[in-house]
This record gives sequence, C-alpha cells and structure tokens, in this order.
Amino acid sequence: MEAVLDARRKVNLFCNAFGFAAGMLKGSLAGGRTENMNYNNISDSAKIGNNVKFGQFITVGDNVKIGDNCIIESYSYIGYSNGRERSGLSIGKNAHIRSHSVVYLGSSIGENLVTGHHSIIRENCIVGDGFQLGSSSILMGELVIGNYVKTGSKVEIGQFSKLGNYVWIFINSSLLTDKYPPSMDIIGPTINDFAIVGAHCVVFPGVTVGKDCLLGSGCFLTKDLGDLTIAVGNPFRELGSVKKIKLEDGITSAYPWRYRYQNGYPIEIASSWLAEVEKIEDT
Repeated sequence: MEAVLDARRKVNLFCNAFGFAAGMLKGSLAGGRTENMNYNNISDSAKIGNNVKFGQFITVGDNVKIGDNCIIESYSYIGYSNGRERSGLSIGKNAHIRSHSVVYLGSSIGENLVTGHHSIIRENCIVGDGFQLGSSSILMGELVIGNYVKTGSKVEIGQFSKLGNYVWIFINSSLLTDKYPPSMDIIGPTINDFAIVGAHCVVFPGVTVGKDCLLGSGCFLTKDLGDLTIAVGNPFRELGSVKKIKLEDGITSAYPWRYRYQNGYPIEIASSWLAEVEKIEDT
C-alpha cells in the first residue's frame, strides 16, 4: 500500500510540474509575458499602468488596459474573450480585483473598482467609478451601471439592466431579464438613483424601480415602483413612502438614506448630501 501511495505522489508531482511548464510554454508561444516566479501570463499587447500588483497564476489577455495602482489577486483572468466583445477592456486606476475573478473583454470600468472573490464581469458592460461587486456575484453583460453602486455577495445583474448612481443591492438578489424563459426577448430592469434592493429580492424583466425606493428583504417586484416607495413581500405590495420609516428616536426619518449615511463616499459627494439636509431644515 505504501508503495502505491508513493507512486501516486510521484505522478501528482510530475503532473503539477508539467502543468506549470505547459502554462509557461503556452504564454511564450502566444507572445505573452510570463512571470516565471508567479506563473502569470500577461499579453504583450496589454497596457499596464504604474504600480500594478499581481498575485500568482494570473492571465491578462490582449487588448486590455489596466490603470495605475491596481491590485489583481491570484487566479484571476483579466480580458477573457467569449467572442461577443465589441472592444477591448479598460479598468480604471485603484482597482482591487480579488482572487478567482474573471473580467471579460468589451467593458469599460471606471476608477476604484472593488470585487469580491469569484466575481464575474461579462462582456460589453459600462461601469462607473467606485463600483463594488460582492463575492460570487455576476454582471451578465450588455448593461450600464452608474457611479458608486454597491452589491452584496451572490448577486446576479442580468443583461441590459440599467442601474443609476448610489444604488445598493444586498446579498442573493437577482435582476431578471427573460420574461418568458427561455426566449430571445431580453429586457433588463432599471434601478434609479439611491434605490435599495434588500437581501433575497427578485426584480422582474423590464420593471423600473424609482429613485430612493426601498425593496424589503424577499420582495418579488413584478411592476414599476414610483420614487420614494417601499415594496415588500411575494407577491409584492406597496407600503407608502420611505419617509415614514423613523429611527429609534421616533422623529428622524431613516430615508432617504444619504441624509444620515455618507461613509465611504468622496468628501465632495457627502458634502452635497449634507447641503441637501440643510436646505430641507431651512424650509
């Protein structure tokens, strides 16, 4: 038995060594830059900014531009092609892409991108600054996302979705796109500025969520929702204005949330929100 185990160990060691060598050879034959110590394969045509830090076992494909001061963690693939992309890939400065992430060609992504582990951004997305994509989440491609949008883990944002600025989407929520699956009639939801999609929500194809709306956890939204509206339940029902939700003092409105929460946003944006509060208090 010991001899059999020893033989298996030798085979595994050989296979691992062969795999590393094959990967390095593939990069060399493809004209890529292979970092021997880290087993990275970075295309010669990729444009890499200053002070970009790479982990191990990373691939950066052709026609990729990565801005300054980015961090690409191990086992990530930047610039993957599925043949559907219409352009190269551009990632702005100060991105932090965590391990096992895949970013397809065809997308334009602004500054300060943050992804969780095992996240995917598919082809032809337009993404603004400050986007945060949770672990094991996916952008299905062909969509538009504004500035400072944040998602939790295991979130799926379907094709042709449109998200405004400062949107929050919490854990395990989905934006659906196929009204009569399976079909080719794909239409994404629209989520307007400052809206909050709570955990375990489903927003149906073509539905519009208004500005400053709040979807409670587990909401299945099948129809449009006007600005400043609360929706809960499955089937969903409206519960009036978000302004009626009070903090513990029973006086201060919890929503719109930006009037009480500015953590993590640029100072100029936070200042503009506080200026809104002062105007409201003066009236």
